[in-house]
Amino acid sequence: MSDISILEFLKKSKFNLKKANYYKEMYSKIMELGLFDEGFYLSSYPHIKNSGMDPLVHYLFYGYKEGKKPTASFDMEGYLKKFPEIEKNNLNPIIHYIENNNEGFIKKSNPFEAKKERILSTNLSFLNNYEFDEEPLVSIIILNRNGLNHLKVLFKDFDKKTNYSNYEIIVVDNASCDHSVEYLYSLKKDLPIEVIENTENVSFSKGNNDAAKIANGEYLLLLNNDIEPTYGWLNEMMGTMLDSENVGAVGAKLIFPYYEDISNQPKSFSIQHASVKFREELTPYIYGPFHENMFNTLIFRNNVNMPKKVISNTAACILIPKSVYAQLDGLDENYFYGYEDIDFAFKLYEAGYDSIFNPQALLFHHESATRVDDERKNQLNYENIMYFFNKWGDLLFKEMLRDKLEGNKFFTNKKLDFSIINTHDENKEFIKGLSKELNEKYNVLIISNLNNKILGPNCDIAISFNPEYEIDKTVSRLNLIKILVLNDLNGEYQKYLDNYDLVLTKDSTIENAIIFESNDGKSFSRELLKIIFDCYIMR
Repeated sequence: MSDISILEFLKKSKFNLKKANYYKEMYSKIMELGLFDEGFYLSSYPHIKNSGMDPLVHYLFYGYKEGKKPTASFDMEGYLKKFPEIEKNNLNPIIHYIENNNEGFIKKSNPFEAKKERILSTNLSFLNNYEFDEEPLVSIIILNRNGLNHLKVLFKDFDKKTNYSNYEIIVVDNASCDHSVEYLYSLKKDLPIEVIENTENVSFSKGNNDAAKIANGEYLLLLNNDIEPTYGWLNEMMGTMLDSENVGAVGAKLIFPYYEDISNQPKSFSIQHASVKFREELTPYIYGPFHENMFNTLIFRNNVNMPKKVISNTAACILIPKSVYAQLDGLDENYFYGYEDIDFAFKLYEAGYDSIFNPQALLFHHESATRVDDERKNQLNYENIMYFFNKWGDLLFKEMLRDKLEGNKFFTNKKLDFSIINTHDENKEFIKGLSKELNEKYNVLIISNLNNKILGPNCDIAISFNPEYEIDKTVSRLNLIKILVLNDLNGEYQKYLDNYDLVLTKDSTIENAIIFESNDGKSFSRELLKIIFDCYIMR
C-alpha cells in the first residue's frame, strides 16, 4: 500500500498540492503506526474491493465520513465518546489521534493473529527443507483481474517465503482497471516477473495455457492471485515432485485466512483444500466433487498432514511438469472458471500419472478473486458441470463403483449401498444369507413394502425379487443399477424385464438374462459381486 503516488492524492484533493501532500504524509504515518488493517477493511466493506481504489485512500477521503472502522484494534467508540467534537466537526478520527499525539485506545492484539503465528511456527517443524543438486526452473503462472490488494498480499516477502531460487513469474492480467498492471511492473526490479496484458477477461484455462506457451520452466506452477504463501511452500512441492516417480501433479494444503466479519469468522484458519473426492448427489449431475476435510480446524492432524496419492488437487496451487501439461493439451478451454482442475486431474489419471497431495506446502487461500461475478455465474457453473459429466461421467461411474466394491477410498469415502426388495416368504432365508454376507463390507437396506419408492441418493444397487416392483418410479440417482432376480418363474414377469439393467435367473430360456448357480444367499452374494464387477468395471 505504500506505493501510492502523489498523483492519486492530487486527484482526490482536486489538484490541491498542499492538501495532497498532507494526505500522503498522513497515509504514511497511519501505516507506520499500524492504525489501518487492509484485510479487516476489505472484509468488513467488500464493495470497496470492487472499486479498485486503494483501501486506505478510500478511508482517508470517504470511509471516515461514512463511519467505517479502519482496523479492529482501534477503540473507535471509546475515542469518539471522549472527543465528541470529532463527529460534530466531521473530522477524521485517526488523523485527529495522530495530530493530537493521543495515546491508548488500542485494543489488545487479536487472538487470531497469535493463532496464525502458531500455525506458521508449527508448520515449520514439518518442513523437509529439501536441498537440490540442481534446481530446475519453475514457471509460476498467475491470473489476475482487478486483484491489486490480493497481489500485494501474495508478493509480500515472496522470495523469502519461497525458499527455492530458480523460478520465473508470469502474470496474465485480464483487463484490470485497478492499477494491478502498474503494481506488477513495479515488482520487476525485485522479482523475475513478466506480464501478459489481455484486453478481456479470458477463462482460467486459456489464461494458463497462453502463459504455458511462453514459459521457460521445466515445471509449471499454477497459482491463484488470492494466495498468501508461507515459508517453504515451493521447496516442498518441488521436493515431492523430484523425489517421486510418475508424478503428474503435486498439490498443496490450503487453509482459510482470518475473517473479521461474523458470517465468515467460524471458518478462519480451517482447511479449505486437502484434496478432492466425490459424493453422490441427485440430478442433474449425479456425483459432486468436494474438498475433503473442508472446514476442519485440526489442520495438522495425521489424516490431513501426510502426503498421499489423490484423484485431484485444486489448481489454486498445483505443480505440473511442463512436458506432461503439453502432452495432455493443457487445461480444457471449454470451461470458464470451474472444473478445469478436476478435468485435468482426470486426464492425468487416464494417462496413468499420479497426483500427490503434499500438506507441508501450506498456503492461505482467500478464494475466487479472479473469476467473473455477474448474473451469468450460475449459468456458467451449470454449463461447467454438465460439460464435465458428459465428458467424464462414464469413467467416474465406473471408478466410483470400483472404489466402493474394493473399499479403496480413493474417489469416495462412501461404502457401497444395496437396497433389496422382497415380499415373498419363500425367499426370506435366501435373502437373510445374502444381506448378512453383504453387510460385512457394505450397507444393506431391506424393503418389504412395494409402495416404498424412496431409495434416495445413497443407494447404488437395487436388487428386486419382485418383478412387479415399480423400480422405474423410484426416487433415486439416475445411474442406479437395477437388478431383477427371478427365483420364481410363476406369474407374469416378462413385461417388467425392460425396467431392469440386469436380470439374474437360473432359467436359460429368458433372453439376455444372466444365469446364476448359487442355491443359498451367502454363495449368491459372491456370485452377484462378480457379475457386477464383470458387467460394469471390466466392460
